[in-house]
Amino acid sequence: MSDSKLIEVITTNAQGIQPEVFGIIENEIRKRNLDPNLLNAVIAQNEHHSLEDIYRHSELLRDLPCPICDNSRDKLNGTVCYTIKSIIITTFTATKIIIACPDCLDKQNRKAITSCSLLGWWGIPFGILKTPVYVYRNLKAKDENRTSDSNGALLSFTAEHIGQIKAFENNPEKLKNLIRDMKYLGF
Repeated sequence: MSDSKLIEVITTNAQGIQPEVFGIIENEIRKRNLDPNLLNAVIAQNEHHSLEDIYRHSELLRDLPCPICDNSRDKLNGTVCYTIKSIIITTFTATKIIIACPDCLDKQNRKAITSCSLLGWWGIPFGILKTPVYVYRNLKAKDENRTSDSNGALLSFTAEHIGQIKAFENNPEKLKNLIRDMKYLGF
């Protein structure tokens, strides 16, 4: 297994491992001369986290520059963009979480609303039924982009990626890559 694959596995997929495996992972990290903080990711995924702990780690993300426009002026927050595209009898939906500055989040929600409004209606029956719901969800998500505290989308992202955030908490560039390289949540 390559170093990058090992890092991916231990920062994202180590939940529920047996306690005796921690020593094996620690030895492998040492043997490969990898960042010792990676063990924190494994530990973090196997601990219960309080809401305060999740808020504290979300603040690490909020203090980063925006991954879209590189603005450092505003604190980052999160939003969820919902899209729907339909062609006659086929309808595709997607949900994506985005972490960015409030201006970029608003822009992403507006793009999703425009996309839904133009491309969502053209499928029978789901396009016609789901498009208004997706437009409404984007409008609702947009309302939370400028909250002074971490919003639900950011807290949810933080809780889901706590292992990676703890592993890279002293490396702002890796944290910025984490929030820039997010994938769609589902189709």
